[in-house]
Amino acid sequence: MKNVALAAALAASFASSSHAMTTEIDTDGDGLASLSELMVFYPELTAELFREMDTNEDGLIDDEEMAIAVNLGILADPEVDL
Repeated sequence: MKNVALAAALAASFASSSHAMTTEIDTDGDGLASLSELMVFYPELTAELFREMDTNEDGLIDDEEMAIAVNLGILADPEVDL
């Protein structure tokens, strides 16, 4: 259910957001963040929350999913707070 809510927020939140995956988070340079990459900067992140953020269910967080999480207050803005 939360995946649906996150996905529904995609258009509004990503369209108005400049949140991109930072190189500090994306340590392997693939443009995506794994749970282990995110946990370095967000140690409070749980596997369950990660799965909720992963709206396309590919096991990784892309720029759009990151923007949703930041805009909904799930994660701090990496461009501001890291």
